[in-house]
Amino acid sequence: MASHDDDLPDPRGSWTTAYDHEQMQRGPPVPYDGVTEEDLWENLEYFLERAVPVAEDAGVRLSMHPDDPPLSPVRGMPRIMTSVEAYDRMLDIYPSEANSVNFCQGNFVAMGADIPETIRHFGDDISFVHFRDIKGDAETLVEVWQDDGPTNMHAAMEAYRDIGFDGPARPDHVPTMSGEKNESAGYESKGRLFAIGYMKGLIEATY
Repeated sequence: MASHDDDLPDPRGSWTTAYDHEQMQRGPPVPYDGVTEEDLWENLEYFLERAVPVAEDAGVRLSMHPDDPPLSPVRGMPRIMTSVEAYDRMLDIYPSEANSVNFCQGNFVAMGADIPETIRHFGDDISFVHFRDIKGDAETLVEVWQDDGPTNMHAAMEAYRDIGFDGPARPDHVPTMSGEKNESAGYESKGRLFAIGYMKGLIEATY
């Protein structure tokens, strides 16, 4: 991720984080010659079949985050958690409450998914929420304020209510406000405070 993207500026003058796939592809190749997406699926199946029973016994939930961005390959490295269908396949490998979805909204927007519809699609399989939004798509995106992206965030919160979600949720990759040092792009304090307040307001208006 690179700080600020002049082609996709934040209209309020905040510093943002962005991804440009063409720029990323100019980097050195990743040394994983011969690895395929099916290799990754086989490895994931091997892992889930052994780890999920342990998680069940311990009373914890494994929560799969999407590839960020949801593209395959990136500099020669295949990736598999790039679509709603991929998540369905993952959940089918080992159906269990302990095998669940980290619903990072920004990545599902980059997949082209309808966020409220997809929340309802996964339902109880969602165990963790990253409440964020992007402009653009998986190849060229900028991470924006929750009230400045294409997603109807109120409708998203209503969908979480409708599926009975009461798990952990947090903002992620927030813009940096004027006056902050931007030493931790996406995680400065004022931006996170704004995002948490925005989430709290939606929760109180919805739940």
